[in-house]
Amino acid sequence: MTSPKTYAALALACAAPALLAFRPKADSIAFAPAEGTAVTKTFTSVMDFSLDEMGMLMNGQESPMMPSMEMDMVMTQSVTVSDTYGAMEGRKPAQLTRTFDAVANDIEMDITVDAMGQVDEQSASGTGGSPLEGMSVSFTWDSEAGEYTTAFAEGSDGEAEHLEGLVEDMDLRGMLPSGEVSEGDEWEIPLRGLVDILAPGGNLHVEVEMDGQQAAGGPDPAMFSNLREMVGDLLEGSATGKYTGSREVDGVKLAVIEIEIEIDTASDMAEFFEEMMADQIPAEMDMSLDRVDVEFALETTGELLWNMSAGHVYSMSLEGESAVSMEMEMSMNAGGQAMNMEMDMEMSGTLKNTVDTE
Repeated sequence: MTSPKTYAALALACAAPALLAFRPKADSIAFAPAEGTAVTKTFTSVMDFSLDEMGMLMNGQESPMMPSMEMDMVMTQSVTVSDTYGAMEGRKPAQLTRTFDAVANDIEMDITVDAMGQVDEQSASGTGGSPLEGMSVSFTWDSEAGEYTTAFAEGSDGEAEHLEGLVEDMDLRGMLPSGEVSEGDEWEIPLRGLVDILAPGGNLHVEVEMDGQQAAGGPDPAMFSNLREMVGDLLEGSATGKYTGSREVDGVKLAVIEIEIEIDTASDMAEFFEEMMADQIPAEMDMSLDRVDVEFALETTGELLWNMSAGHVYSMSLEGESAVSMEMEMSMNAGGQAMNMEMDMEMSGTLKNTVDTE
């Protein structure tokens, strides 16, 4: 006679295939391009900001001559690179050759100044590029040092100082899960990698030249041309990825990852502003920046599409709201007359980041 335990075991054995069929399928979403793969990537960022509030104190007192100001600014940054991958070492390329096809920053500003009833409307625009444009750079992984070494590739003769601050990862590897995932799975995205979305490629040594009249005392647009300096490396907040399944585009199977990011970071940009203002200060004036505290906040959502067969990013789109606040204090002495100036401002608007490949 068959025992109840035996019946239970037989029933479980028969049901096991059916139970396994209902388990979500695990997929691998990994960075794994084949050696020799070449990918062209375009990173685009559009920041549309307005001045919400600005105040200034001279020697601790508000100036009755201080005008009211309205300002709208649109800054567009575009970086296009062509990457050719060598052999892989773990989750990263052991060797990578990158050509900087195009690097461009464009700024448009509309400013209205009301000084005791006298209204003045001003406009300013700026463009910027990188000395790396048209150059090719090789990144070689040094396993002993635990970092990449950089050098100009054959045929490119650039300045060594322009290699400083470059970042190899323009593949959004930090957005990926650490292992296989099933549809509906979520994971935390390390915050340290988000700066590479806002400022792709590292320090590209972009310099922006402005044309047109700018309002005295208003925010200098140059600070917005270096988001890596503004955001800094010590981010606070949260970022999550969620695998929502796959999608087929032009015969290519793409993993679909929903992205949610909420960050808030503070940085000291005194050194950045000192370098920026060095050529603008008259020789007879002694000036020092006591502090420049900048806070950057961002809430954004979007979608990352990953080419599962080729093992690299296909596209990404993020869009959300952002805010910047700055508090500055400086001391000046001209002709024996000392002066202390404090300025604070708040700006807010939208920020959109996209990545496209071909």
